[in-house]
Amino acid sequence: MVPPLVPRARILIADGAAGTAQIAEFERDRRELIRRGLGLGGAVIAASSIPLLLSVRNAFAATDNDADILKSAITLERTAVLVYGAAIDSKLLSEGFGEVARRFRDHEKEHADALITALTDLGGTPPAPPSAKDIEGLNDLKSQGDVANFAIELEMASLAAYYDAQGKLADAKLLQAGASIMANEAQHLVVLRQTVKRDRVPNAFETGAK
Repeated sequence: MVPPLVPRARILIADGAAGTAQIAEFERDRRELIRRGLGLGGAVIAASSIPLLLSVRNAFAATDNDADILKSAITLERTAVLVYGAAIDSKLLSEGFGEVARRFRDHEKEHADALITALTDLGGTPPAPPSAKDIEGLNDLKSQGDVANFAIELEMASLAAYYDAQGKLADAKLLQAGASIMANEAQHLVVLRQTVKRDRVPNAFETGAK
């Protein structure tokens, strides 16, 4: 049996650490997301957003090896880059929140680049980049609150997807990289919730709970 290739150390991401308890309540949150139709903080984001947010988790759930998980993660991170990029270009954001969006976009790009390196180290080929027109619900954002709420839902779905991946990844370096990304996304949630005056840390551990 041929052992799996080990990605080189440069894929590591220094965003922090995260425990598996952080995402344990995702299933309850997913059902709540469908029930609410993404009605958040007085701003209702179109129900067409739901397929995108749920597909984030479903794409990870359908994979069963490190290379396929990395491909799903790369698409996820590139999607986040597009969402934050579109928000920056929309002119809906204040100067302060625009700076936050640029910082978060850069974080997501760093994640994507690191995951692409990991995949190529495994001998895989990165998937084709997603297009902004394929991101359902993105054109329904009409205010800074809409942008922040959409980003919150995407970050929570991302956390849940990476939690799923942690139970499947075989390579220790990939597990460490995934945990670091999870921690960074949880940090994003704190800032985004503050933007729409929601509880910044509603749980002792970040689980994606509403």
